[in-house]
Amino acid sequence: MGLNLKGNLVVENQAKQKITKDQVTSNTQLTQKEIEFVLSKLRLANYTGSEFELFYIVFTKLTNLIPKK
Repeated sequence: MGLNLKGNLVVENQAKQKITKDQVTSNTQLTQKEIEFVLSKLRLANYTGSEFELFYIVFTKLTNLIPKK
């Protein structure tokens, strides 16, 4: 499987190297877009009992990481 980077198809070893390089150079902190993605996925799940309590704690912490406008 290849990657389509700005109209250029990168395959096999080149694609693997590009992904590895991006992962190494990426910042370890979550971006606002990444936080919003996780929050949207958390909203879709079904929680029972103590799971909901943990969901609420995690959801609140992630929500507080989003910069206020």
